[in-house]
Parts: sequence; structure tokens; C-alpha cells
Amino acid sequence: MRNKKFWSDWLFPIISLVSFATLLGAMLMSMDSIDVSTLISFSTGLLAYTMMLTVTFIGSRPRFLEKHFGMPEMYEVHAVMSVILSFLIVIHVIIQWNGFQWVTDMTIVSQTGWGGVVALIIVMFSGIFSLSGIYVDKSKTFSKFKEKLNREVNLWLHRFAIVAIVAVYFHMYFLPFLANNLLFMILLNTYTVATLLYYVLWKFKIVASSRYKVSKIYKATPSLWVVEVEPVKGKIDNYTAGDYFFIRFKGADITREGHPFSTSSAITKRYSNSIEFMIKEAGDWTESLANIKVGDIATLEGPYGHFLPEEVEQSPEDKVPFVLLGGGIGLTPNLSVLRHEVEKNSQREIHCVWGLAFEEDMFMLDEFEEIKKQNPNFHLHIIFSNEEVEGYPFGFITNEFLEEVGADKYKDGHFFVCGPGPMLDASRKVLANGHVSDEQIHLDDFGF
Repeated sequence: MRNKKFWSDWLFPIISLVSFATLLGAMLMSMDSIDVSTLISFSTGLLAYTMMLTVTFIGSRPRFLEKHFGMPEMYEVHAVMSVILSFLIVIHVIIQWNGFQWVTDMTIVSQTGWGGVVALIIVMFSGIFSLSGIYVDKSKTFSKFKEKLNREVNLWLHRFAIVAIVAVYFHMYFLPFLANNLLFMILLNTYTVATLLYYVLWKFKIVASSRYKVSKIYKATPSLWVVEVEPVKGKIDNYTAGDYFFIRFKGADITREGHPFSTSSAITKRYSNSIEFMIKEAGDWTESLANIKVGDIATLEGPYGHFLPEEVEQSPEDKVPFVLLGGGIGLTPNLSVLRHEVEKNSQREIHCVWGLAFEEDMFMLDEFEEIKKQNPNFHLHIIFSNEEVEGYPFGFITNEFLEEVGADKYKDGHFFVCGPGPMLDASRKVLANGHVSDEQIHLDDFGF
């Protein structure tokens, strides 16, 4: 897609603005005159509503768009638009403010309006302080507060977005001058029904997601689970190396909310009809994997992701090297890409740079040795940041380190980066200092 950065940033705001413009135009066509404050009030309310519809659409994870833009980028737009629409609602409420009243004393227009505001407040706080890291992860205080919150409860509270949409819809429906405006109501119903219908269909798709049974589950390190699943019937869902799925376990002692994890497998002879995930213990859900056993049933929603674009995967092996940068469990999608290259019998120059904290986090060395035998152009570089380990360098992934190990193929190479937030930020700076273009960098931000 041309101008990918522009469209990933602006497609959804444009959808909101176009919807808003048509609604505002239809409303104004039926009015003889309107004062400035009323125009501002109606405009902020309508724009906030079209943004509510748009962010709900984003939250429904439309795969036909996600494959072009990536879920982290879409969720970032979702978060920014959510904050903007909240400010718009505040302006609308201030202008329309009639003082404090008991709910029973309010008109139905005010009741539905305030119902939408309350639902929106719940949605905002659950999203900002529990589900998204775009704002709170920049503050140690808020980050600690976020860790104490129950993610599963906040996921349910976040679904009040649908309540907010329904309440605000009826808030407008019960205004006589809007209810009698045929064009406005046709547009309003079209936008609202289309969004809610897509949301409902997405929920049905989740229920109908492919069923898998756990064929293997074990700990590769003291804090790392390896989970392999096989389809209950038929074949595995087709996926690209580095893609991820939302996993939900059925009937096991673990919450049923979906959690996203990248595949460590690729479609190979070894994984011809199974999918492998490597999952680090980092919270209540991942710690509950101790309750999962072979034979338990899971559903996989997906695949999502565009970690390995088709044009990059098909690039000439003798001209385009790959550099796989992984921090800790960030090795996972890189391992998927590496296994895919091995299956092709690729002789591409591949540098796998793996940053670890402690020696106990290291595993997979036997498989890496086998890969070296199949592809002499494969090079593994492990560096430790928190513990000095004999035979390995100590420090962080820097330009100097990449140059030292021969992974500085900045001109023609493609860089695949996955890890925690600080590691991603540092890698961006390292690659920017090495004059690596954005088109050569492929990120897997598992913190979204």
C-alpha cells in the first residue's frame, strides 16, 4: 500500500470526519438558523459519536485492514481518538449543562445522554489504566498502578463502549428535530447499524474460531512456557511466519479472555499440522498456564500480523540479508521467521541477535547448532545485560555491537525487531543511527 504511514495514521480519522460531515450537513439542511454555541455543541457531539463508532470498529480487529497497518498502529490510533472524543464530549456537556438534577427529574434526552457519558468514562479509565500502555507506561507510578488492576475485569468494563454507543444513539433519536429529519436518521442508522453489526459478527467469529487441543506443554526455562496445539479436526489455519493469534482456553482453570501471542513455529515439516507458542510468565493469565494440561481445548482467533511481508520473504537470498533482533521472549516471532527460512533451505545471510538478562533465560542452543549446519550463513549472537556469562559479551545491542558481530548490513538488509518497549525504543535509535530506512524495519510490538 502506497503512503502506508499516512494511511495508518489518518484512515480512521478520515472515516470519522466524513461520517461527521455528512451527519452535520444533513442536520443543518433542515434548520433555518443556528447560533454559534449551539453549532459548536452539536458539532462536538456528532464528531464524538462518529469517533466512538470508528474506535469500536478498530476494536473489532478488522483483519483486512490489520494486515496492511498492523494491530499496534491501529490501537495507537484507537487510543488517540478515544482521548480526543472524550474532550469533545466534555465541550458538548459544558455547553448543554442545565445544572444538577436527579435522574428521575431529567428528560429522556438527558437521561440517555448522561448514560452515554457515564459508560464512556468507564470505557476510558479501563482502557487507559489497564489495557493500553500508550499513556501510562511512560510513568512509573501509573505503570505500578496498572499492574495492580485486574485485566480481565477491565476487559469486560471496556465493553461498555457498546452501551455508550446505544445510549448516545437514543440521546439523538429522542430529539424531535433530529428524529423528524429523514436524511439524518438514514445516515445515523446506517453508520450505527453497520458498526454494531460488524462488532456482533466479530464476536460470532470468535465463538466459531478454530478449535485446537494441547499436544505439548512444558517449561523451557524457569519462566518460559512452550505450548504446542493441534487442530481438533482438519488442518491448521494458514499463517505467515511471525503472525500471532489470540488464544482462549476452554474448560480449563484459566480465564477465557483472549491473549495475543506470536507463533514460534512456521509451517514446516516439523509443524505441518501444529502451531507452537512460547509464552513468558508475566501476569495472572500466563502463570495460570500451570493449570493447562495435554488434551485441553483452546480456540485461536487470527492469524494477525505482518511481521514478514510477502515481498520481503521473496527477496533474493544472495542480495538481501536478514537481521533478527530479539529481546528475551522477543525471540519468538524471529524464531518463526528463521524456521521458515530453514524450511526453504535458504542460504540467506541471517544474523540472529538475542539480548538476554540472565543465563537461565537461554535455551534452544541445540536447534541453533543444527541451523548452522544447514545454513553456514546463519550467525547467532547472544549478549547478556544483567549477568556476566562466560563466553558471551555483556551489555546491550548497540551500533558498535552490530558492527562487531558483522550484522551491520544496513544498505540492503531487513531488520526484524521484537521485545519489550524499552528494547524496541533502543533498537529504533540504533537502526536510525545506522541510517536504516523505515521500509527495512519490521517491528513486533507485543505490548499493545
